[in-house]
Amino acid sequence: MAAQGGFVATAGMVYGEHRYGAAYTVRIFLTLVVLGLFVGLWTGKADPHTSSHSPLMWISIGLAVAVAAVWIVQGRSALTINDSGVRRESIFGQQEIAWNQIAETRYRVIPINVYAHFGLIGAVLAMASKSSRARLALELVGSDGSKLKVTSNFRNASEAIGIILGRILPPMVQNVKTRLQRGETVQFGGIGLSATVVIWKNNSIPVSEVANAVLVGTNLRVKRQGKWLSAISVRSDKVPNVLVSLEVLESLAPQVKSTGIDPLARVRV
Repeated sequence: MAAQGGFVATAGMVYGEHRYGAAYTVRIFLTLVVLGLFVGLWTGKADPHTSSHSPLMWISIGLAVAVAAVWIVQGRSALTINDSGVRRESIFGQQEIAWNQIAETRYRVIPINVYAHFGLIGAVLAMASKSSRARLALELVGSDGSKLKVTSNFRNASEAIGIILGRILPPMVQNVKTRLQRGETVQFGGIGLSATVVIWKNNSIPVSEVANAVLVGTNLRVKRQGKWLSAISVRSDKVPNVLVSLEVLESLAPQVKSTGIDPLARVRV
């Protein structure tokens, strides 16, 4: 079954201003790594007095200062969503993109279980992410080529991405539907979509034969009825406006269950 997200945005929701601070994942990871280095550097020393290990002491102080600097820098990072658009702030400045300038999105889901490869540190990072399913990455591409990325490095990223999608997806979906009604084939990177078929490389799949279309891990997968293997399997962020393509495909193929605008609704991790 597809994993259900905890936040569903709608086109008619009230926006106002929403501000999201940086998540603690990076800071916790770096702190644990440096603590491990401290233990490794000092445990093997026969003489515990710092005076006999002056270079090591200065290295330790430098590492501690670096960790403190990261905490300060991360603490000043924030994402703001308001009626004008999306703004990302950091100690180095800010990026901003207006709603009417967003021409394209790139979306990727990274299963949270990849942290299992990092042992105890991975477990702590998974808890710090406040998500039991996945880490999200949504890149907004402006009509002038500018890019702004919203990821799980921000707290409540699923909610933030849900609000953004709720604002930009409906007009994008309607635009594609209008083009399909005119008989056009709309390209989503290497995937073509018309009112009757899905085109991938040299293959055409009638929309009436599409069994499902979901994000599985980091990939978009489309299955044809009666087939075991996926007819399409491609990394989702290689498909421009991948969520728009899924929303439109669901409207063309009644057998494909509609899930609405939800960052995790079409995801299988």
